[in-house]
Amino acid sequence: MTRQVFERLCRALAFAALLTALWSSLRTGAGAEQTLRRVLLALPDSLVADTGARGVGALRPLLAAAAPDTTVLTLGLVPSATMRAAWGAMAAAGIPVQWVDRTGAAGLAMSVSRNPVPGAALTVRASANTSGAFVLRDAGGVLDSVPRAEPSLSWQLAGASPPLVVQQGKSIAHASLPDSAGPKRVLVIAQPGWEGKFVVAALEESGWLVDGRLRVSPSGSVTLGAPARLDLERYAAVVVLDSMSVDAGSLQAFVARGGGLVFGGDALQITALAALRPARPTLVRGAIAGALLSDDPRAGLEAWELAAAPGAVVLQEDRSDHGHREPALVARRVGRGRVVAMPYRETWRWRMQGTANGAVEHRRWWQGALAAAIPPAEQPRADTTATPTALPGGAAPYADLVARLGRALSADSARVTSDTMMDDGRGASGDIPRILSSPALLLVTLLALLAEWSSRRLRGLR
Repeated sequence: MTRQVFERLCRALAFAALLTALWSSLRTGAGAEQTLRRVLLALPDSLVADTGARGVGALRPLLAAAAPDTTVLTLGLVPSATMRAAWGAMAAAGIPVQWVDRTGAAGLAMSVSRNPVPGAALTVRASANTSGAFVLRDAGGVLDSVPRAEPSLSWQLAGASPPLVVQQGKSIAHASLPDSAGPKRVLVIAQPGWEGKFVVAALEESGWLVDGRLRVSPSGSVTLGAPARLDLERYAAVVVLDSMSVDAGSLQAFVARGGGLVFGGDALQITALAALRPARPTLVRGAIAGALLSDDPRAGLEAWELAAAPGAVVLQEDRSDHGHREPALVARRVGRGRVVAMPYRETWRWRMQGTANGAVEHRRWWQGALAAAIPPAEQPRADTTATPTALPGGAAPYADLVARLGRALSADSARVTSDTMMDDGRGASGDIPRILSSPALLLVTLLALLAEWSSRRLRGLR
C-alpha cells in the first residue's frame, strides 16, 4: 500500500467517524425523551417491608433524584402497608409511579367474620390464585398448617389473639378481629304462654340479654326486664311471636335504621306489619304425629305454609309430604335492616316434647334465626393508613398494591434488563453501543487525521 492510499483511507475513516457521530447524536436526542422518562429503582427487601417512617424517609432522596421522571419500582416482595400507602399517595398526587412485579405473590386474600350472637365463633376464610400450603397464626403463634390445600379454605375458631395472619409462600395477609356481640338486648313481644316463655329461655341460654313485653290484652302487658323505646343503641333485634297489636310505626322505623326483626308463627298475620314480612302465610300445615322424636323434629310442629315475598331469600327448607320443599326460614332486607320469618306456631313443643337433644336444637334454631336478622359485625379495617376510598388493605395486600399503583409493568415495557439502576453503564435494550458513542467516534476521527498528517509530513508535504 502506498502512502497516498494510506492517507486517503485515513481521511475517509475520519469523515465516516464524523458522520457516524452526527447520526448517533441525533438518534440519542430523539430517544432521550422516552428513555429518561423512566428511572428504575431496585429497592432492598428490608426497605420494601419496612412498616415505620424510616422506610418512607429513605425513599425521599431517591424519589427527589428521579423527579420529574416516572419512577419504576422493581419489587421482590409485596410492600408493607406503610409503603403501599406512601406510593399510593404519590400516585394520587400526580407523581408518576409504576412497578415491575417480581414478588412471586399468589394474590392471597382473607376475611374474618363472626355471627352477631354472643359467644359466636370466628370464621376465617382464605383464598389465593393457586393451591398450596397455608399457615394460619395469631399473636400467640401458629394455629394451623395445611400442607396441601385448594385455592380457598376456611377455619372456625373459638377465639384468637389479634391480628390473624394467613401465609402462602411469600404472600401474607392479615386482619383484625371483629367485635363479638355487644351489650345490646333483644326485645320479645308475645302473649303470656309456653311459646313466649321458652323462646325467652332459649335466647337467654344463648347469652342474650332479653327484655319482654307479654301482652295480656290489647291495652295491658306484663314486662320482662326493662323494656324501653326501640333504639338501635339498646336493641339489636325484636322478636314478635303472636298477632297481638304492636306499634307498627316504631318497628318499621327500627328496621329501616338497621335493626333486626323476627316473625314467629302467628305474628305473620299482623296486618299492620304486612309491608315488613318476607313471606305471606297461606295454609296451616299440620304436625306429623311422633315426628318430634325423629331425625326431623320440625315436621312435628304445626306451621304455616309460606309464600316468599319478591326479593326475599329462602334460607332453610323443610321436607313436605306434598312432594316439594316448604320454606322454614325466609329473610329479606328492609332499609338498612333485616327481617326473618319462620312458620312454626309452637316451637316450645320441640324443646319440651322432643328428644334428649330437643332443648339444645331448639336453642340453636332460635339463635340461628336471630343471627340471620342481625347484620354481621363489621370487620375493622386492618390497614389504618388506607385512604377514604375503599381499598383492600392488609386483608388482600397484593390487590391493595394494584388498587393504589395500577397493574404491574412487564420487564420489556419498562425497558428493564436487571435489578439495578438504569444508569449502571449497560443501558437499556435498544440503546446505541458504547463503541458507537460520540466521544469514541471523535477520538477515532482525531487519530485518523493525525495519522494522515504524520504521513504527509514524512513525505515532505504539509
